[in-house]
Amino acid sequence: MMKKHIARVSITILFFFFGGCGASWASRIPTIKDTMQVSDSAWGFVLLYISIGTLITLPFAGNIVKKIGSKKGTSIFLITYLLLLIGIGFWDSLLLLKLNLVAFGALGNMTNIAINTQALNISKQYKGQIIGSLHGTWSIGGFIASWIGAEMIGLSVPPLNHFLVYSSIAIVLSIILFRNLLEDEIVDNNLEIKHTSKFVFPDKNLFLLGFLAFLAMVIEGTMMDWSSEYMKHIVKAPQDLIGYGLTAYMFMMASGRFLSDIVVHKLGPKITIFISGLLIFIGLLSAVIFPTIYCTIFSFMIVGIGVSGIVPLVYNTAGSNGKIPTEQALTIITSIGFIGFFLGPPVIGFVAQTFSLKNAFFWIAFFGIAITLVCNFIDFKTKKQESSI
Repeated sequence: MMKKHIARVSITILFFFFGGCGASWASRIPTIKDTMQVSDSAWGFVLLYISIGTLITLPFAGNIVKKIGSKKGTSIFLITYLLLLIGIGFWDSLLLLKLNLVAFGALGNMTNIAINTQALNISKQYKGQIIGSLHGTWSIGGFIASWIGAEMIGLSVPPLNHFLVYSSIAIVLSIILFRNLLEDEIVDNNLEIKHTSKFVFPDKNLFLLGFLAFLAMVIEGTMMDWSSEYMKHIVKAPQDLIGYGLTAYMFMMASGRFLSDIVVHKLGPKITIFISGLLIFIGLLSAVIFPTIYCTIFSFMIVGIGVSGIVPLVYNTAGSNGKIPTEQALTIITSIGFIGFFLGPPVIGFVAQTFSLKNAFFWIAFFGIAITLVCNFIDFKTKKQESSI
């Protein structure tokens, strides 16, 4: 009994560092972009290299995690991911930065599947859904990392120094925590699966869950990679406030994820996601109509609340489907969803260069409306829920 609680605390802290790693990079994008002296459209193509790394690993990431286990996978991939963050701040060559971003995207995807598989394994030891709170800790890590990044921008601290300190602390503490994670076979014995092939074509429900993740992750990727640029170029915020749009978004996304498990229990998944889509639409549209400093920060907070519960709910539903193994279900969801997370920002860069960044945010707002429509066609029942009926 005690072991599952220790495992839960450990995976919670690891989610914190995982979220902080990506947000640390996102928070310093304005600095790195200015250092490399590239335009919005050119920077959009730089961000595309993260997508390339992710897409390279999508076909086999789930099988690798299944083969080596989510415990070992989380350990290896997270440490490598943190080391690659240091590399992002190290290079002064655009070519070498692009290569580093390819590896960063690849390891981010591998870490994502491994750590979420471990999280779902631990979640099965508890009654009810706990995945929302774990993703909430990911967001808290992102919020604190983005706040630190905003402070670093204001103090003109080089990204390399910033990333070196963050990764060093995260790696040391993570190594201590890895030993507390659960071995996959402890929790996988209950899976009623007699045979699985290396690739499982998603059924309609799993595909729609992936599409829902795609829509949500386009918005998440846009906010992570372009909110600071929006604050700088559209809102014209002073340097010491540029990073606080992202920080406000991350804070509310974290808060929303801690509350999402309760909200889903009270309202049900469909109503929760319907409301989430409306909040995303309202938040982004408000930022476009009223691009002042404090109104934009408040609007980004609304977007953060809206986005917060979607991906954890999708992961929980897909991972507990009872038809295919957790690793394969998450690979399918991640394959569809992460296309949005990583291809969305480069497209935003192209639209921003061709029209304006405000125009790009306007069109992304309608992804919130799409979310309210798609959720009506999805069956959110999990194996755990069906067994209790």
